Amino acid sequence: MIRESRINAADRIPLFQKVVFSSGVTLDYMVAGLITSTLWMPYFNIGLGISPALLGMVLMILRGWDAFVDPVVGNFSDNFRSRWGRRRPLVAVGAVLTAVVSLFIWRLPPGWGDAWKIGYLVAVGMVFYACYSCWSMPYYSLQLELTPNYDERTRLTAWMALFSKCSGLLGGWAMAVVTSSLFADPATGKADILHGVRACSWGIAALILVAGLLPVFFVKERYYESEARQQARDPFWQSIRESGSCKPLWMLIGISFFLLLGSTSVGTLNQYLNIYYVNGGRIAEASVVLGWISSITFITGMLAIPLWTWLGEKLDKKTVVGILLAGSMLGHLLNVFCQRPGMPYLQLIPSFFLSMTASALWLFFPSMKADIADYDELQSSRRREGSLNAFYSWFIKAALTAAAGISGLMIQWSGFSATAAEQPMNVLLRMKWIYVCMPILMWSGAIFFIWKYPLDRKRMAEIRADLELRRGKM
Repeated sequence: MIRESRINAADRIPLFQKVVFSSGVTLDYMVAGLITSTLWMPYFNIGLGISPALLGMVLMILRGWDAFVDPVVGNFSDNFRSRWGRRRPLVAVGAVLTAVVSLFIWRLPPGWGDAWKIGYLVAVGMVFYACYSCWSMPYYSLQLELTPNYDERTRLTAWMALFSKCSGLLGGWAMAVVTSSLFADPATGKADILHGVRACSWGIAALILVAGLLPVFFVKERYYESEARQQARDPFWQSIRESGSCKPLWMLIGISFFLLLGSTSVGTLNQYLNIYYVNGGRIAEASVVLGWISSITFITGMLAIPLWTWLGEKLDKKTVVGILLAGSMLGHLLNVFCQRPGMPYLQLIPSFFLSMTASALWLFFPSMKADIADYDELQSSRRREGSLNAFYSWFIKAALTAAAGISGLMIQWSGFSATAAEQPMNVLLRMKWIYVCMPILMWSGAIFFIWKYPLDRKRMAEIRADLELRRGKM
């Protein structure tokens, strides 16, 4: 059934605040997308020759640490009180520290063996992720409390999705930039990924700093003065128990976990297939192809955002999420026919479908988290966005941790060798079938949780009415 959306003026977030707040997701992409995904394996494996299995284990340790830190920071954010609110001061500190520490990731001391390099990456990475958590937990908790309206939440996350797309476009060209002639080895004329990444790391740090700080200065906390400032502090273990008893949160965790595990565990495989299977090992050419694929998917994904936002206002969010997941599975299967040696731009076809579907799922998940925060307030009589977001984030980091380990092990299992002059075809074909089958398997698990998710439009209207009867409008 198609419904008309009506949003009261009091529930609307001013456009400027939507834009400024949404710019913060650029920092999120720099950390979770660019640094520890797009550039990680090529820099440390192809550039420095470190084993992909070891690098995958490092990422598992770092994301496991991140998952440990998140609940602590989330609960601290809920309990923090200051004249500037409980979220924004922490966001400011986290942005500055994340930008500074990011520079040290790429600067391993020369002459060290692999064991010392791994130890360095673990130590610096743990500091880096602690700083990132100090930013991300209060930032995403702030997002949950910006509006009480079911549809305005999706409009906000549409802007967040737009900035995520823009960040992804920059990331898509990152490999092309760091392997370009600007940073070529002057002696050989070949791409020097080590020099390229180190030089560009200053620009990455600047983007992290600016994107992370903008929400601090221009966005207000809706519930702080009227409700959160006066509420009792939430003990850590009590907050964990209460979050663990929230059924809708578990359903959203299930959807997100399997979706993320399926897509992230094969991200590096896709990168390697583009370089070695489709482009014959020519990393610079493959990076340009990746840049164009990123550009096309950015355009199509961006143009689709208004469509999915509109559909989300006409149907229940869970219905649209189910449609998008089915489209993602069909689009990914096209890789069977479209990943072919010597025909790199055929990869645009499945990328087009995935940009229209899979990435759009993350438009709805933050909006659904905000709905869950209202459900939780009805049960607990407190605003606990930080604890809920941290509990959710713990399982997202668990998915990323598992995916990091699986990714490195799958590359190792396929028989890939960074030192080989040419990769055998049987190795590349094994990579391809792992890449095609793994996400389909994982995404199938998400379908069950979509079916069980209980918060539709009607239920959220009832929850809001009950909350406003209890504590008034916000």
